[in-house]
Amino acid sequence: MSSSVRTLRIEISSEPRLLHVLRGVVKYRAKQAGFSDSDADCLAMAISEAASNVIRHTLGNRHDDRFALEVNTYPDRMEFILEDTGPKVQPESIRPRALEDVRPGGLGTYFIKCFVDASSYDESFPNGNRLKLVKYLSPKVADRHESAGPDHG
Repeated sequence: MSSSVRTLRIEISSEPRLLHVLRGVVKYRAKQAGFSDSDADCLAMAISEAASNVIRHTLGNRHDDRFALEVNTYPDRMEFILEDTGPKVQPESIRPRALEDVRPGGLGTYFIKCFVDASSYDESFPNGNRLKLVKYLSPKVADRHESAGPDHG
C-alpha cells in the first residue's frame, strides 16, 4: 500500500483575472488523482471561490498582494491549502446567504461547502490565514490508485 503524497505549491498575485490559473491547476491535478471531469470542475470552482473570497474580503480587493495554494494529493483524497497574509478571519462569521435570497453573488461559501468534504482554518497560522479544504476520492477510485503504485496520479 502506497502512502505517498504529491505536493504542488504555487504563489500567485491577488489579481482576480489570474484565478483561471488556479482553476486550471486544480482541475488538472484532480483529474490526475482520479476525480471525474465533473468533480474536477466542481473542485476548481470551490477553490476559485475560496481564493476570490480571500481577494475580496480578506485582502480588501488589493491587487498588489499575493497568496499561496498548496495542493496535496494522497491515495484517498486531495487537500487544498490557501494561505494569505490578510487580517485573521473569524470562521464563525462566515456563512452562506440564504438560497431564497435571490440576487447576484454571495454563494461562494455555499458552493465550497457543497463541493468539498471538510474545511478548517488553522488558527495557529502566525501571519494571516490558512484554510484547508479536503475532498475524498470514492473508495473504488482510491483502491485503484493505491494498486497502481506510487508513480500513478
